[in-house]
Amino acid sequence: MKAEVQGAVAPRLLVGARGYAHRAWQGTFYPADLPPEWRFLFYSHRYPAILLPARSWRSDGDTLVRLQDEAPPEFRVVLEVSEGELARLESAPLWPQPFVTACLVRLADLRPQHEAALVALADVLPVVVDLKGRAAPSQARLRELGLGLCGRPAQGRPPAGPYALSLVTRADRALLGRGLRALLDVPAPRGRALFCTDPATAIKGAEEAQLIAELLPAAP
Repeated sequence: MKAEVQGAVAPRLLVGARGYAHRAWQGTFYPADLPPEWRFLFYSHRYPAILLPARSWRSDGDTLVRLQDEAPPEFRVVLEVSEGELARLESAPLWPQPFVTACLVRLADLRPQHEAALVALADVLPVVVDLKGRAAPSQARLRELGLGLCGRPAQGRPPAGPYALSLVTRADRALLGRGLRALLDVPAPRGRALFCTDPATAIKGAEEAQLIAELLPAAP
């Protein structure tokens, strides 16, 4: 049975960047004199969500609790999980929720040996799979397993699944608009999120995505 949050309301569309500890942001997004240990605090009070790269939390529940203490109550985290880590996530039930709202699992392709670990993780949190290979042959199987498929607007791939999530690699207004509309066009009872992944343009992209999202009609 999938975990439910007591008293949960319909989730809003979340917008943010992948990662927050980018050196190039110091003196541009972050004040030049901001201590590195304050970066997450600063970021989480400017944007509603973040895609947290695997290297920045490394299956460490204590790190997630510390970050939750720094963020506003409504802030949400999507955790990135690598293929190598997938089978070693025994601590997933201990992650703070709803602060941690979903997982993005990166796979070269979907193989039978992945399925048990993916389904076990999906019993704790919504799971979205980002496939490097061709996604179409795996989409039906992901749906059968109750998993989502990551959207890639630059590749013309819409998101699918209970949690709709898309990644935008270029902060282009047309691309952001296309990605946001695709998120709102699919049924997504467990949430919707768009993350900008290029550190050089992610802040600009997140800001524009928030503006565009305010102009688009609300999700049904």
